[in-house]
Amino acid sequence: MIAVETSEKAIRVSIPTDGMPAEAVSAFVDWLRVEAAARRSRLTGDTAWKLSEEVKSGWWSQNQTRLPQ
Repeated sequence: MIAVETSEKAIRVSIPTDGMPAEAVSAFVDWLRVEAAARRSRLTGDTAWKLSEEVKSGWWSQNQTRLPQ
């Protein structure tokens, strides 16, 4: 059973991990951290899109020779 406790400064969620591999727990916690960071972000959608294009362009420049033509 999932238990949720709230206060003015925090939310505490208890999730049973019986049979849940440590990697799955870690992946879930990482996802929560990313969600929390995204919610605090002041990045606009347009700026995020431009940033993603820059990242993809940089990746392509560094990796295009690895892919068959």
